[in-house]
Amino acid sequence: MAVRIALFLLIGLGLAGIAVTVVVGLRPTAAPVVVAAPQEVVVPKAQILTAARVVRGGTLLLPDDVLSKTVLPADVPAGAWLDTLDTRAAIQGAMVRHQMEPGQPILHDDVVRPGERGFLAAVLSPGTRAATIGVDAVSGTAGLIWPGDRVDVILTQKIDDSTTPIGRRVVGETVIQNARVIAVDQHMTEGVAPGSALSNNTIARTVTIEVLAKEAEKVSVAATLGHLAVVVRSASEPVPVADDHPMVASVAQDGLVWSSDVSAAFRASPRNPDMTIHLFTGPQANAVEYHY
Repeated sequence: MAVRIALFLLIGLGLAGIAVTVVVGLRPTAAPVVVAAPQEVVVPKAQILTAARVVRGGTLLLPDDVLSKTVLPADVPAGAWLDTLDTRAAIQGAMVRHQMEPGQPILHDDVVRPGERGFLAAVLSPGTRAATIGVDAVSGTAGLIWPGDRVDVILTQKIDDSTTPIGRRVVGETVIQNARVIAVDQHMTEGVAPGSALSNNTIARTVTIEVLAKEAEKVSVAATLGHLAVVVRSASEPVPVADDHPMVASVAQDGLVWSSDVSAAFRASPRNPDMTIHLFTGPQANAVEYHY
């Protein structure tokens, strides 16, 4: 009897173990715990415009004068220009108020932009004036003159006097030399990018140059005497100094060029070559010679 009871106990324990195993096997497996890696904190950055090299005060900003610099937002100086396409276009050709060193942030107060009040006055050197000359496709060098170029101004005039020898009735002279062009029409930007209003093959109607105060008067008088033409000087040519004032136009001293100096046809009349007229006047019959 005792043996039978022990046998039933063993059988019960075995069945209980099998039941526990089945129950445990049927339970869903818990998903493994994934420990997330710490996320990197992204610090926002700002791009500002700085001077790419030494930029002298009084010059106009060129694209190569500007460089982008990455800084933290907290380090952006007050009034700094942020680097965008619109900003670069807005300050191109702006006049620099004072000298800037490489890497120096460009601030709004550091420049005067074209179109802003006082821009033309700020571009002019002390003691100079802006003189505007009317030009056409020929006298304006076919639209190839740009702000920043150095030019000479040539006056050509006709002398309407029948008593003047024919070889002296047309004369040309350089009245201004080494004048800096500060504007072509209303464009005042050096190094204008291709495709802009100044580079689309339009012919300029006016050229504004920087001259000394007295030379501005000479330009005004010359415009009433005859035809003015603007000619571009070589960029490698030394810049002459006028009245100890560097980088400013001076009055030319090259003399006159007559029509007889240009064409042999005016050196003697085809009908009366080397003709001399003796004119006798007065009671003493003094002779006055006129050579043609």
